[in-house]
Amino acid sequence: MRIEWLAKEGNNRLILIFAGWGTDASFYVGCLHEGWDLAVASGYSDLSFPDDILLPYHSVVVFAWSMGVYAASRVMTSDRVALALAVNGTESPADDRSGIPTAIFDGTADSLNERNLMKFRRRMTGKDYDNVRTRLEGCVYGIEQLRDELRWIRQESSVSYGGRLRWQRAYISTGDLIFPPESQRRAWMQNPYSPEIVTLDAPHYVDMSEIIHSILPAGRKVGERFMKASPTYDSQAHAQREITRHLAELGPKDDAYRRVVEIGPGTGMLTRIIDEKWHPTVMELVDLYPTGRFDITAEQRLHIANAEEWIEYMAEREPGSIDAIVSASAIQWFADPRRFFRNAARLLRPGGLLLCSTFLPDNMKELQRISPYGLVYRSREELEEYLDEYFHTAKLSEKRIEMRFDNARDTLRHLRQTGVGGTARAQVSISALLGMMPTELTYHALCIAAERRNTD
Repeated sequence: MRIEWLAKEGNNRLILIFAGWGTDASFYVGCLHEGWDLAVASGYSDLSFPDDILLPYHSVVVFAWSMGVYAASRVMTSDRVALALAVNGTESPADDRSGIPTAIFDGTADSLNERNLMKFRRRMTGKDYDNVRTRLEGCVYGIEQLRDELRWIRQESSVSYGGRLRWQRAYISTGDLIFPPESQRRAWMQNPYSPEIVTLDAPHYVDMSEIIHSILPAGRKVGERFMKASPTYDSQAHAQREITRHLAELGPKDDAYRRVVEIGPGTGMLTRIIDEKWHPTVMELVDLYPTGRFDITAEQRLHIANAEEWIEYMAEREPGSIDAIVSASAIQWFADPRRFFRNAARLLRPGGLLLCSTFLPDNMKELQRISPYGLVYRSREELEEYLDEYFHTAKLSEKRIEMRFDNARDTLRHLRQTGVGGTARAQVSISALLGMMPTELTYHALCIAAERRNTD
């Protein structure tokens, strides 16, 4: 296996792309992403993955395409990966029921030459062929290497070797002429982790950069969007207000929490409730943009920072110093919730409280038609698994809110005035966007009240 670096700048987060067959790092130059290092794995004539490259990174996110899904499933494990997404591939690439039919797989390898490779690439990319042809032709792998790779994969993939990597989402293109869509769907529905399945109107080739930039939105852009919506947020965020109230009801009613951290206070919706309920002495407010001062009695300390990084920094600097960490509708933005829970537990005193809400996979499901590359919402089962490592989970409560609008324009106005929702497709006109916009939205939140365990 070959590892190439497109960005190695000392970031503590790594995007690791497992490339599709016949492509190398040069094909993924558009995937560079602010705040992340980027490496590309390719050439699957062996699976000798250098584990040491992961050591410097706090969080590793895997994006795998086509044969890369198989390779990632063989060399990566859930304990090393914060998030894994599969695009038009399965863990069994040569399989009559859950991959490429074996006769077609073998025939592709046996008849491979320059002419047939070009035909394969045309089938793979569909109408995008002319746009990506130069990039494909610039990849380093020759015919002999590609033939050997297919034969090696065919031999090795006959051995059952799945289930070590938790895939959170699997993309399946309806126009995939390489991996039959029905075989992909069958494979992922049988996967032990039950990843979310998202259907794309696309060929086998999908622009990985669009997926990456939507799944991992830059914190600066997220902050700018919410800051722009802050003047209208309180009057429009009816669902968020109801979720916040529901969350607050899960928390204890005493005032044993003197020093409180709030992640993403925004306009202070939860801040004021916590101040009235607990009467804390100090509130450490962590947000991506300036929130201003709220009319509360507690001393307010505002930190403009990425909350994942700030919590980790404080957990190392002042472990056990915080009585409670609270957050309403913010941690779904985190790249690595497992690491956040660990660092939150380190920062809290023994018995300290984590009171937070996030969203579940069918949140905003109506927008998938517009933005199939939206945020990955972790399942309740996954979140519970991570919580149980560090916390006594006192209460978990789901809250589902269905909103209805008079027309598509009102839906769009709601999204803009609250700063929420998925990223719309690039270069879509307002009229086209309104034509796809639903008149109903589902908010589906999970509210969590958990106490830190007394032992590390």
